[in-house]
Amino acid sequence: MEIAALYVAAFLLGSVPTAYIIGRLAKGIDIRRYGSGNVGGGNVIQHVGKKWFVPQMLSDALVKGAGSIWFSVYVVGVDWNSALLIGPPLLVLTGNNWSPFLKLQGGRGLGVAAGTLVAFSPAILGVVLVIYFGGYLLTKEAGVWALLALLALPLMAFFFPLELKMMDGSNLTWFCLGVLGLVMVKRLTSNWTPFPGNLSRKRVLFNRLSRDRDVDDREQWVERIPGAIG
Repeated sequence: MEIAALYVAAFLLGSVPTAYIIGRLAKGIDIRRYGSGNVGGGNVIQHVGKKWFVPQMLSDALVKGAGSIWFSVYVVGVDWNSALLIGPPLLVLTGNNWSPFLKLQGGRGLGVAAGTLVAFSPAILGVVLVIYFGGYLLTKEAGVWALLALLALPLMAFFFPLELKMMDGSNLTWFCLGVLGLVMVKRLTSNWTPFPGNLSRKRVLFNRLSRDRDVDDREQWVERIPGAIG
């Protein structure tokens, strides 16, 4: 019963749409109608303001991501090596990506995923950040390198030395596969936004999965405003 309550609480915690709330309070906008439509950090930077990224990211990474794990271990008493510990962070990620408070819309969960690695393995998080930021600096394609970093996660979870991980390798690998699956599904569904009329469905799905956007032109995508979406 205690574990069931923990899992429900984790989902509800993840469902709190931090980026949406910040957009409403700071600028009076519905962030889902701007830019990528993503309820996350990139859209906050682009359409709310860079300074608001800090509280948004701290909320997603430390309160939702790492916080759900630390609470499970130090308050509820779940063992670090228990498979039960996989549940809370994955449910937080699910709530973040498909929030019932936003009609099952939400973010991509990258900030939440990063926060879980703060708790599970800062060393793996460090490698992931090097892959992501190194690739981005070279190509300016954030979506592509976020996907590559996510694809590398299960391998790192399995092969990293045990002393660099708080959870045993097999459970952490399954967790990372869950993170990868949830983020990929979110990319493909993309808040249920309609497909652009000037591109084929296959092209849009390819763009969503590989580039995390519907169209080929990044600037056109991130700078969209109400009245110019389509």
